[in-house]
Amino acid sequence: MTFLYIVSKYITFPGAYVRCMWEQIICRITKTAVEDNRYIRDDEMSSHIDHELVESPSGAFAIGFVPLFFNSIGALLLATFPFFFKPTGTVGVISSALCMWFALSLASNLFPSVEDALNMLEKTYKKGNILQKIIYTPGLLIMAAGAYLERYSITFILGVIFVFTQYVM
Repeated sequence: MTFLYIVSKYITFPGAYVRCMWEQIICRITKTAVEDNRYIRDDEMSSHIDHELVESPSGAFAIGFVPLFFNSIGALLLATFPFFFKPTGTVGVISSALCMWFALSLASNLFPSVEDALNMLEKTYKKGNILQKIIYTPGLLIMAAGAYLERYSITFILGVIFVFTQYVM
């Protein structure tokens, strides 16, 4: 675990809370026991809740995909907000900066933990039917790669790039 990982989770705490909220909702829907629901911690489970492994392939996929989907949509909407409404003045600058910070926060907390990504792969390819394997494979590969990128804080760096490129476009 790197120092940058811990610092990035504290800087992007709103996105971590939103991501954990979605993960906890999916745990309740799939009736998966949550062991530790602290959202921000000083270990590799920061911005992830500690839960039992989900048994069904669809539940395992949902625990990674739902936070990814909603955080992505939220980050995109917040990052493009200043361009649609063109706020001016001091309030406009402050609201634009807050929108960009929230967008960075959401974009930096997209992916599941590495354990969840490996569980998704295992459940889908051992228990899933052929249709689930075909439909879930692109998302599984993206989420597994993203989980490893998030482990080394590369998603934070990519989130910063994403947010600042919104100003250039």
